[in-house]
Amino acid sequence: MIYIITGPSGVGKNTIINELSNYLDFYFSVSHTTRPRRENEVNGKDYYFITEEEFENLIKNDQMIEYEQYGDFYYGTSKEELLNNSSIIILDLEVNGATKLLEENNNFKGIFIDIDDYELINRLKNRGHDAAFIKKRMKLANLQREKKELYQYHVDNEDIKTSVNQILDIIYELEES
Repeated sequence: MIYIITGPSGVGKNTIINELSNYLDFYFSVSHTTRPRRENEVNGKDYYFITEEEFENLIKNDQMIEYEQYGDFYYGTSKEELLNNSSIIILDLEVNGATKLLEENNNFKGIFIDIDDYELINRLKNRGHDAAFIKKRMKLANLQREKKELYQYHVDNEDIKTSVNQILDIIYELEES
């Protein structure tokens, strides 16, 4: 089964997915992006970091199942990433791309992750973003939250351990049915 984990930037999706790997055997679908690699990120593990020209060629050749331009950069998932034989595939997607995929695929399951505004602002500050960027991101987060009800499952990431357990419960229940 394919699970899409989404939510505003900074709510802890990557941390949750990394923690899930300690308890669950799954294939993590690595997205492509044109944004610069952060210091702690690994190409092919966190993202496939590619040029804008390479990304546009993937689009032109119909190799992307979803993609979005987010700020000045492209983000997307190649069709090849979903061909893995694992019984559980997890995607970490931007809200618009996730919503589009869920609307087109009844068998995909969506999990919307969120946190309160205070915590989100602190996380964005800790990433080194300035006030103007944070204001823009908070506006975007509020727009993304308007789509929350389109998702089958919601997790408020107040505590990483609780959030991971909630997602494990969702996955175990669905895998058993």
